[in-house]
Amino acid sequence: MTIQNTFFAIDCASPAIRAELQDQSAERTGETINSQELTDLLPYLHRFACSLTRNADDAADLVQDTVERALIKSHLFDGANLRAWLTTICKRIFLNNIRRDKSRGVAISYDDAPSYSLCTRAIQDDHMHFSDVAGALDRLTMNDKQVIALSALDGLKYAEIAEHTNVPIGTVRSRLSRARSRLVDLVEDGSLSRRAA
Repeated sequence: MTIQNTFFAIDCASPAIRAELQDQSAERTGETINSQELTDLLPYLHRFACSLTRNADDAADLVQDTVERALIKSHLFDGANLRAWLTTICKRIFLNNIRRDKSRGVAISYDDAPSYSLCTRAIQDDHMHFSDVAGALDRLTMNDKQVIALSALDGLKYAEIAEHTNVPIGTVRSRLSRARSRLVDLVEDGSLSRRAA
């Protein structure tokens, strides 16, 4: 919908809106919103909506919603600054739409949705592998557990592990190498025995 047709579309689109506007104008003594001024402000309003939405189609919808709300609530307009009033309405509608979308989530057509979003990755194997590693770690000796924990979990370097355990760096390297080999063997034995069962 073009900017020029927005005011016309709002004026003619909905009989309920027109009826409500007529009821409101009957209650008032004079029209507070000048139709020409509103029409002249549509390009500005569209630019402002584009700056908020970053999308021309969404901006056109936002302008239409803004003009519709302004016409429905025209009895609240004080007549001072139509541009500022429309800008405020536009920003509030935009923020309300963001809040609404955030609470509802994003609606995507099933056909348009990417295949990876329609399923989740199976994590049973990851849980079983974690259980195997945790069980194998429990069966290691205390020195092996300590050196693996300092290296893999705490992320310490060989020199820091040597300082922490009060042993030479060469001993740390050999302990860590033996502990890793032992851990791999225990994990493989545990997974093989589980598969055999």
